[in-house]
Amino acid sequence: MFLQLFIGLRPVVIHSFVLTVLLIPISIPSAAQTADNSHIKISKNGRYFIDEEGKPFFWQGDTEWELFHLFSVSEARALLQERNKQGFNVIQVMATGVFPEWGQMQGMQPWEGMQAWVNNDPLTPNEDYFARADSIVAVAEELGIEIVLGVYHARDSDAGRINLQNAKIWSIWLAQRYNKSKNIIWSMYPHADPSSKPIIDEIVQGILEGDGGTHLITMHPDPSPASSSFMHSESWLSFNTLQTWSTDLRNYDMVRADYEKIPVKPVVDGEARYEEEDDTQPFETRRAGYWACLAGGFYSFGHCNNWKSPRTWRDWYNSPGTGQMNILGNFFRSIEWWKIIPDQSIFVKQINGNVAARSQDGDWILAYLTNPDPVTLKLDFITTPETLTGWWVDPLTGNRMKIGNFTVSKNHDFIPPGDWKDAILLIKKGAE
Repeated sequence: MFLQLFIGLRPVVIHSFVLTVLLIPISIPSAAQTADNSHIKISKNGRYFIDEEGKPFFWQGDTEWELFHLFSVSEARALLQERNKQGFNVIQVMATGVFPEWGQMQGMQPWEGMQAWVNNDPLTPNEDYFARADSIVAVAEELGIEIVLGVYHARDSDAGRINLQNAKIWSIWLAQRYNKSKNIIWSMYPHADPSSKPIIDEIVQGILEGDGGTHLITMHPDPSPASSSFMHSESWLSFNTLQTWSTDLRNYDMVRADYEKIPVKPVVDGEARYEEEDDTQPFETRRAGYWACLAGGFYSFGHCNNWKSPRTWRDWYNSPGTGQMNILGNFFRSIEWWKIIPDQSIFVKQINGNVAARSQDGDWILAYLTNPDPVTLKLDFITTPETLTGWWVDPLTGNRMKIGNFTVSKNHDFIPPGDWKDAILLIKKGAE
């Protein structure tokens, strides 16, 4: 069968699928407001994600760009099962693979020769390819994993594969295909530049028409450093995603800057530097994660071989950085993380690399320290009772070491454990 779309007076034919588009003005709800066919939504205060029961959803993200392009369903299931065990509940994937020419250069052939588009044309999607992708999406949903699905990349528009004539048609088709899948979040990867806006507008309109605004939509600009907040005021933008491609404090600063924007929207650091990328160490990847979370946002981890050598995943899926992300997720899920308010004034004297936050209810103070020097904290951010309890938490093991009890009325000095490269300091109200 063939699809005939009437764009103006010109029919456009797409192989193998049937869809009717009426040229009637319609009101399309904003994805930022509805997302009523999605497992996760945005909290009432706009700060974080909630699940279908209205409970806070902690985003522990991973990056597997080529999951649809290079993996069989059984291989994808095996990888996703391992990621599920490691606490990852969000996976970032490109619908069509990263881009065809890269795979050719790296010698990575698509699964059984299947490209997403016949003849590299978005108007001829490959049904066999997407039938396999359907199964992978279903496996992810079975495991409780959200798929952040990339509709297009700036490389596609730079190469002319995606343009103003086909962008909307392609995104309508893709959005209609997955409008019943509750674990889909839409994303796109344009240049963070006003010149990208025409293509972005076409893609977004296609998504909204294809699924009626029933899923969240974000944008992950490329190259770095950049954030979707260059279009922050757009009503369709459910939450901001940024790319730092950095191991330094930029991961905190960029998340914090988006956290401060109005209207309030969740923030995800979707791509810091990958573990082993340019000699990036596990310490640097976990540090980026804690910085993002204490800035009031969320974090997506990545290992460099998720794009350099995806099919060798069994060699790197259990990397040190991966285990440390599991510890990060477990730690934040052990506290009421959704009440975090970033606040550097907790430090009497700020030291580069150290960040702090407090509970909006005055229940606790949290500091992440990457410097071995002693710190002094203002404890009166915690409301009564007068007695507080403190712990050191090891980011390498998750183990907690009780420091002792303190009083709210006094500032207190804390000396990080001498043999730790970084440390979490948690002060809670009450004596324990």
